[in-house]
Amino acid sequence: MTLTDLVANAGCLLIDFDGPICSVFAGYPARTIAEEMRILAQERGGAELAPVFADLPFDPLDILVAVAAVAEDSLIREVSDACRDAEVKAIASATPTPGAADVLRAAHAAGRSVAIVSNNSSAAIEAYLHQHDLLRYVAGIAARFDGMDPRLLKPDPFLVEQGPAAARASRDAAIFIGDSVTDIEAGQAACIPTVGYANKPGKDQRLTDAGADVVIGSMQAIADVLSSIPAKPSR
Repeated sequence: MTLTDLVANAGCLLIDFDGPICSVFAGYPARTIAEEMRILAQERGGAELAPVFADLPFDPLDILVAVAAVAEDSLIREVSDACRDAEVKAIASATPTPGAADVLRAAHAAGRSVAIVSNNSSAAIEAYLHQHDLLRYVAGIAARFDGMDPRLLKPDPFLVEQGPAAARASRDAAIFIGDSVTDIEAGQAACIPTVGYANKPGKDQRLTDAGADVVIGSMQAIADVLSSIPAKPSR
């Protein structure tokens, strides 16, 4: 299966956010946010939470999932809200991924619907799309929402399965574009074909090994395919 085959046959593109659309934490590092969340969790939950974070990477979502596994609901909500607020703040300095805006515009022109499917907060995604005047090209967002159980984040298929409905499209015609092994795992679990976006050295092999149907090194490659195929009739 080639990229052209996948995209030409797709009626709906599900696209991860951090990586394929932009670098969320370019100006407000994920490591800084994760440390702020860790401190908050330990201040509210007590020093006994310290061992939970001992071997974790400095990633906000890893901190959130770790807290969800051991803490009470009130602390989970507080840490989740802090993560959401930090992501929204990070959007002000997020850097666009080359070719990403072209993908959204080309998908719209080609009659393909788009849903953003992400572990990042819906509020942050909406803020970015609004800031860059891209909201008009996105039919829906399936992302982390207030009160969501963090254990349903990718690689769980929950959000990917919500994507087609968010875009008012059939899941049988959907493909999922992501830049992490967990994206590929979530797409496979949802039985939706996956395109791996290898935006860093070494990722191409990891995404291939994870089972991506196709691996690309540039989002522009998707935009180019969309621009070269016949448009689907508007629904």
